Amino acid sequence: MDNLAIRLKRERTKRGWSQDKLAQRAGVGETTIFDLETDPTRATTKLLQIARALGVNPVWLETGKGPKDPVIDSENAYIIAESIEDLAEKLVARGDEEVIKLWRAILSVKSEK
Repeated sequence: MDNLAIRLKRERTKRGWSQDKLAQRAGVGETTIFDLETDPTRATTKLLQIARALGVNPVWLETGKGPKDPVIDSENAYIIAESIEDLAEKLVARGDEEVIKLWRAILSVKSEK
């Protein structure tokens, strides 16, 4: 039977990631990933972060229903900027959380190389 634990492990291993790697990319503890993969009844408040890290729809990850691909909010999906400085200003205007997400993304990409 397909459940959160199976879907999570399948998506993680499909990317060749360890539990630790997914935990880092999602900004959660490795034990969170381990617990979710080993206990099919386990729930978490970190599901959105994990789904984003995997690039899947959180509803699909949790329930197996709906589209697997994430639904993109077209108004917030892109920032159009004239320069790096303009991009920085627009990102800062969105709030500290967006800046933190960008830094995490940059650091995770950099550590992969």
